[in-house]
Amino acid sequence: MVEVDREKIFETNRDAAGIIEKYIRPASFPVAVRISEHQDLPEGTRRPLEALGHPITICQGISMARNMGWALGFLREDHACAPSFVSLGLVEAPEVWKNGALVHPLYGETQEICARTQEALPALPLGRAASILLAPLAKADFKPDIILVYGLPAQVARLVHSALYRRGGAFSTTYAGRNSCTSELVAPLLDQSCHLVVPGSGERLFAHTQDHEMCFTFHRSWLDDITFGLAATHKAGAMRFPTPFSGMRAKVDFPKKYKELENQFGIK
Repeated sequence: MVEVDREKIFETNRDAAGIIEKYIRPASFPVAVRISEHQDLPEGTRRPLEALGHPITICQGISMARNMGWALGFLREDHACAPSFVSLGLVEAPEVWKNGALVHPLYGETQEICARTQEALPALPLGRAASILLAPLAKADFKPDIILVYGLPAQVARLVHSALYRRGGAFSTTYAGRNSCTSELVAPLLDQSCHLVVPGSGERLFAHTQDHEMCFTFHRSWLDDITFGLAATHKAGAMRFPTPFSGMRAKVDFPKKYKELENQFGIK
């Protein structure tokens, strides 16, 4: 069995979180997510079913981690969202999922259109997410598979600048306006890339994700490039957060009635 240096992992995660918080200043903690094929939650991990007395949605768990600073572990019985069972590979997709009947007419004019959307949603292989571990990145003593950062569009744009600084190109994302976990967890795990997500209806309703928030989610293989790019693009000065609005440096234009006072006080 490979020995894991948890202290070194913790220091790496803490340092990365510090860089994100320094340059992005998000209102909530960046979240580390480990998705394992094994039911190998660390001893003493807080689980929803035991801690709360009932299962919760995975987006609720993410919200607890980023807003309350909790570390949480999910096994199958801790999940409350039936659609996420399919997305996270906890079960095979039933026929009512595949034929679109589940979401018709909620999200499509015809059942065939809904089936097309269902087919486009990514899903993990069966058994891939036997356990999921969540924690604020700064407190995580495990190697995350995915990191999520919630923020304003301007903050998310800075993360995009940073991610592309050493790699170039542009991002495309998989998004259907619902089943946020497919875009926030499944897609970046499968394609090992970065995704920009407008939180879906369930995440807003149950996890209290706010209307002004977006999510930037990325595979762990991007973490070094993003933290490097944050510092480099900040130093370059093309854009920063908070946005350095040019209007703050502009000459102000007061009402004409103020002109007499301006002349009296020698303001030019």
